[in-house]
Amino acid sequence: MVQERGGPRGLEGFIERSEGYVLGLAGLAVLSYLAELMGVWSHMGLKKVYEAVALSLDLIFVADLVLKVAVQRGRYLRGPWFVIDLISALPVLSSLAILPAAGQGLYFVRGFRLFRILRTLRALRVLRTLKVFKFVKQGAQITPETRAFNRALVISVVIYTVLFMVLVTGLYAGVADEAAGAMQRAREVEFYLVVGSLMGMLLVMVVVRFQIPEIAAQQVRSLLNVALPEQVAEHFMKHPESYDRTVRAPATVIFCDIKGFTSTVERLGGDLVTLKHHLERAMDVVTAVHRRYDLIIDKFIGDAIMSFRGGDLVSGGAPEHAWRVVRATLDGIQALEDLDDPYFKEMKIGGASSEVALIGAFGTSSRLSYTILGDRVNLAARLEGAVSQCGTRNLFCALTVELTRDRQDIVWRRFGRLRVQGKSEALDIYEAFAPERLGDRAWIDLYHAALDAFEGSRFEEARAGFEGVDAARPEGDPPSRRYIERCARLIEQGSPAGWEPVFQTEK
Repeated sequence: MVQERGGPRGLEGFIERSEGYVLGLAGLAVLSYLAELMGVWSHMGLKKVYEAVALSLDLIFVADLVLKVAVQRGRYLRGPWFVIDLISALPVLSSLAILPAAGQGLYFVRGFRLFRILRTLRALRVLRTLKVFKFVKQGAQITPETRAFNRALVISVVIYTVLFMVLVTGLYAGVADEAAGAMQRAREVEFYLVVGSLMGMLLVMVVVRFQIPEIAAQQVRSLLNVALPEQVAEHFMKHPESYDRTVRAPATVIFCDIKGFTSTVERLGGDLVTLKHHLERAMDVVTAVHRRYDLIIDKFIGDAIMSFRGGDLVSGGAPEHAWRVVRATLDGIQALEDLDDPYFKEMKIGGASSEVALIGAFGTSSRLSYTILGDRVNLAARLEGAVSQCGTRNLFCALTVELTRDRQDIVWRRFGRLRVQGKSEALDIYEAFAPERLGDRAWIDLYHAALDAFEGSRFEEARAGFEGVDAARPEGDPPSRRYIERCARLIEQGSPAGWEPVFQTEK
């Protein structure tokens, strides 16, 4: 049983390994035939040697054809290469004309001289080169596109063969062997026809080898860019073998939720086309900012966007990742405001940095998604959900602040301590501002002083400080109002036993 299964595999391997040698012999056959058309071998006195070599080459190609039929059978017979190999092997008939007609019984062999025009078919052997191209290789997965390619190849080869044979036959029609001058002119014309055909075939193969794969790669790249982050698509196009590779690396991640989705659905009364149009406009301007800062746009979750920066597909270290994510947050908020969409004007963003996250392709054996995993990813999602309750526009963890502390284009306000859902530990949480759009920053110092008083249980002082901050900002300060409400309750009811200056998010 093992031998039976091993035999065909051995012959299949032999056919595969011999393909390069067959291609070399095909080139030798064509070149020697062109030399014969120009009378090179006759002039050198090697006519008989050429005919023997030509017959040997033709027999090799016949043997190649027979071997493939015997081993690959129906798979080979149904493919386009069988037709090409069959036509390319026909010149063996013309070689029979060189056999000696010893005796009356073999006189009929001289009739094979009429088949000398079949030698023009040797040019078709150049098409064997197509077999080495991965995207048209025999045995590849059969798709509708593959079948269409195979049909077009067979039809083209047959039409070429018929037209070429008719044309060459017309060259020699009525030309007797004794008419040396006419015969030489016909052979010269045939030479140029063969050379022209070869140049046309080579041009086609250059297009097939380089231009078509490039066009296909651009189309695949465009499709991948729709389904995958741009950095991931580019990497997989260059290194498809790394699709399942993961790395441990520092990263910063954000969740951006565009506000107003539910209310917009109600306002539009079920007009989903309009809803889709405006939501896509809003997401376009936000993701454009993310791409500008080279963030990896992980996924879209309804009206939310998850992006991160980190891993081996982007440059820089943890501080660079954190800065780009925070600046993308601030510029994304501004870009959405500048869009001035009638339905989607604001978004809430939660972000967190991780010293080590797992980044790469995750999923199942049949479908993978390039994403980031880690505890801080969950924290970023929880912070996004806490933004509305805290009255801020964004919230980030302390590590993000530490990584960007030296950046002059980010201003931080410590919101306070927050305990998010699913976490027992309270964390210091911060809000980021763009200094170029912040104006007077004195209120930030007032806020921090009021926060210190609140955390020190000096609720009267804290309330007065938060009221001052709320009055100092032209449009008020929602976080200060949250603290004013808490201070009022604590002043009225007193702080319970075990009280902590911690906000607890609610679902």
